[in-house]
Amino acid sequence: MIKRVIRASLVLWLFALPAQASNLGDLVKHGDVAAVASALDKGAAINEIDGVTALYIACESGNVELARLLIKRGADVNLPVSWQRTPLYAANKGGRADIVKLLLDNGADPNQVAKAQTPLHVAAENGCLQCVIHLVEAGADVNALTLDGKPPIHLAKVSGHDDVAAYLQSHGAARPAIAPISARLASANAQSGKEIFDSTCVACHLSPGVRVPKKVSLWGIVGRQKGSQSDVQYSSALKDADGNWTFEELNFFISNPALTLPGTDMSFPGLKDEKQRADLIAYLRTLSDTPLPLP
Repeated sequence: MIKRVIRASLVLWLFALPAQASNLGDLVKHGDVAAVASALDKGAAINEIDGVTALYIACESGNVELARLLIKRGADVNLPVSWQRTPLYAANKGGRADIVKLLLDNGADPNQVAKAQTPLHVAAENGCLQCVIHLVEAGADVNALTLDGKPPIHLAKVSGHDDVAAYLQSHGAARPAIAPISARLASANAQSGKEIFDSTCVACHLSPGVRVPKKVSLWGIVGRQKGSQSDVQYSSALKDADGNWTFEELNFFISNPALTLPGTDMSFPGLKDEKQRADLIAYLRTLSDTPLPLP
């Protein structure tokens, strides 16, 4: 008899405990605003991470009412979960511009990196123009790079979101200035450049004298008009590019293709080392019957 009373008391005590993070998360998943408010009143840990936070769930599911409640009750708008994902990441991933604005208005960092990219990368790739506008107006870096060197405008272009790309371009998206390379070419090592070519470029480009379908020949590349080979399927970005492949234009492109020519098909992240770029350009110059004179 005593054991039964103890068990019954224990059950009643457990039911009387404040809602825990997992229960709070379940309530948020079901979208029950009143139940979430009640759980918080009873002491539920609002910022506890049980896989994700309650606010992350609200943002991911697009429930602006619950997101507003949780923020008002003290939810941390910048608290990351696994892979450094934040509530702002979740809102941008779902294209929820209203929640993006809510988070930013309450202190969310527009440049906080999650999964090796900023919120602006996520919004640009998804094509949520209003999300992009909110982020830029809140101070997002329009030229921020992913871990592999891609700016938001590149992700917008390769995903076909021309309106987003146009907005970013009109708000400062541009390739950065780099030091001219021409003066280094006279002392550059073309043989070293060939080794760089063989280790980094042959996956997409033909070696001299070799014919492989779908690989682009770089014979005569120095001085040639961009996107001018009739038998090559260029990206729309390269088709629309103006001018010729001068020494300096090659220097820009090789330094970071996605930043120099957003929307390019080139997956190569670029060469950061100036000497390596000079050596590679010196080698590319030799791929011609009449090499372009050095400056």
